[in-house]
Amino acid sequence: MQVEQKSLSDSEQIKQLQDRLPKDCDSDSAGLHLASVVHTISQKKIPVNSFARVWILGSLQAKVTAGYLAYWMTSRFKDTEEKQQLKNEAHLSAALKLLGTMGYLRGAVMKVGQMLANLPDVVPDEFSDVLAALHFEAPPMHYSLVREVFLDEFGREPEEVFAFFNQKSFAAASLGQVHQARLHSGEEVAVKIQYPGIADTIKSDLRNLRILLQPLCLTNDWQNTLDKLDDIEQMLFMETDYEKEADLYRKARNIFTDSDRIVVPKTYDDYCTKRVLTMDYLCGSHLDGFLALEPSQEIRDNYTRLLTMATFRMFYQLHWLPADPHPGNFIFMGDGRLGIIDFGCTLILSDEEWLLACEPIKAISKSDNHRLDLVIAKACLSGNPENMGDDHLESMRQGFHWFMEPFQHEGLFDFGDRDHFLKGIRNIVEMTRKRYTRSMPMITWSTRFALGGRAVCYRLKGRCDFRKIFMKESAYEGEI
Repeated sequence: MQVEQKSLSDSEQIKQLQDRLPKDCDSDSAGLHLASVVHTISQKKIPVNSFARVWILGSLQAKVTAGYLAYWMTSRFKDTEEKQQLKNEAHLSAALKLLGTMGYLRGAVMKVGQMLANLPDVVPDEFSDVLAALHFEAPPMHYSLVREVFLDEFGREPEEVFAFFNQKSFAAASLGQVHQARLHSGEEVAVKIQYPGIADTIKSDLRNLRILLQPLCLTNDWQNTLDKLDDIEQMLFMETDYEKEADLYRKARNIFTDSDRIVVPKTYDDYCTKRVLTMDYLCGSHLDGFLALEPSQEIRDNYTRLLTMATFRMFYQLHWLPADPHPGNFIFMGDGRLGIIDFGCTLILSDEEWLLACEPIKAISKSDNHRLDLVIAKACLSGNPENMGDDHLESMRQGFHWFMEPFQHEGLFDFGDRDHFLKGIRNIVEMTRKRYTRSMPMITWSTRFALGGRAVCYRLKGRCDFRKIFMKESAYEGEI
C-alpha cells in the first residue's frame, strides 16, 4: 500500500479519483455525480447495522437491474454498433454504482469488488477498470475518523504520536487506509489505520449471508456451507487484528535476504496496535502504475519470477498460503525489487492441511492418477473416489491439472497466455454451476490463492521458469 505520492487536499484526492475513473457518458460525462459520491463516502461512518447493510445492497441490486432493463428496452431497435455502445454504457453505469456502494460499505462487501476487479477478461472491462480502485484507491475516510481511532488506541493525536503525520491518505482499501508519517527517530513510515466499526460490519455481512442462504438448509451440503462461512468469518476477523499481522510481517521478513530482491517492510511495535499498523514506507508503484510505464518483457519477467519465488518461499518455509493475492499487495520498486505488503489474509496451514496441500503436487508430478483421486476425495469430504460421481471427479482433476501446468512445463512458462488463464476460470465456474462445492474450508482459500496469483501474473503478461524455481524452493527435489 505504499506508493510515492505528494500531499493532496481532500478536494484534490476526490478530483484525482474522479479523473482516473471512466465516466457514464450518457448521464454523467463530466463525472459530477461520481465526484459527489466519492465526497459523500469520505464523510460518512461505515454502516454496521445488519438491516441497514442488506437494505443498501438490495437497493443497489434494484438500481443495477433497472439500468440493464433500460438498456434492453432501448437497444431493441438499434444496429449492432449502437447496441454495443449502449451495452458498454450500461456496464459502466452499473460498475460506478457498485463502486459507490462497495466503497461506502467497505469490509467483506468491498472484498467481493476487489475479487471481481482481479478477473481480467472474465467480467466486463468497465467493471474491472472501475472496481480496480477498490484495491488501494477507494474513497478515504475523513481525517476526523482517523483522529478518533488514534485517540482510542494511543490516547493521543496522530501529530503527537509521530514527528510528522500526513493527514491525507495515499491508499485506501477494504479494511483500512494508509498515511505517510515520520517517526521521531527519523524513519519514513506508512501507517495503516483501520476503519471504525469494520469488525462489526463483518459480523453483519456474514449474518446476512447466512440468512440469504437459508433456503439451502434442507440440502446435504448445508452444514458444509455453514462451516465454510464460519471459516471465512474467522479469517476476516484475523485481518482486523493488526498486531497479529505485524507478527506475520516479522516472520515473512526473516525468510528473505537482500540478494532475493524481495522486500517485506519492517514493522515498529511501539506504533502498532490492533487497529494501527506502522511499517517502513516503500517507494514504488502498484500494478496499474507499473503497467502504465509500458515495461519491457524482461522487466515483466523479472517481477513474475520474484512473485513466484516469494510465494514458494512462504509456502515451503512457513507453510503459508497468501489467501488474498491482488495488485494492492505488491509494490513494483524502481530498482527492480518487489515489495510485498498486507499479510492480513494469510492462511497458516495446520500439519494436516500442509500434507494435503503437498499431495496433488507430488501426485501429478509422478503421473499417479490414483493418488490424485484419493486427494480429491479427501478434499471434497467424500471419503474415497468411488463415492463421487464420474463428472464431479473429472472436473476436479481438470482443476488440479490446470493448476499444475506451470509445474510440469520445462523452460519459461507464459502466464500471459489467455487460453491458460480462462481455462482455470471456466473450470471453477462450471463446478459452481453444477454445485460441486462441497469441500474442506481450506479449499476456499487455496482456490482464491491460485486464481488471485494467476490473475496478477496474467495482467503482468510475465514469464518465468516456474518449474526451476519450484525445484529450488521446495523440499521435494529428490522425489520429482
